[in-house]
Amino acid sequence: MNKQDEAGGLHAAVMAALASVDDPEMGENLVDLGVVGRVELDGGCVRVHLIPTSATCPMADVMLEDALAAVQRACPPGTEVDVRMDWDTEWSPERLSPALRERFGW
Repeated sequence: MNKQDEAGGLHAAVMAALASVDDPEMGENLVDLGVVGRVELDGGCVRVHLIPTSATCPMADVMLEDALAAVQRACPPGTEVDVRMDWDTEWSPERLSPALRERFGW
């Protein structure tokens, strides 16, 4: 397997892990909510940037802890995992998956 295939597989594993984590307030997974801003793979490090659904997201710490644990489980041993909130990027309903946009009426 070449490095590009490995990176693609790791990216898919990280996204699947994030899809297994529900936002504690909304009860929907982070991927469908459009909370996952960026996933960066850099050698032995995975960085995930989450976009809070509000500037005063009261459950941000819980979401970060849950996302970190899920991504760590999905990564090979020895991978450094960094999950952080991107407070500079504004979340909007356009980030929702099409199914959630329809269900929420946006």
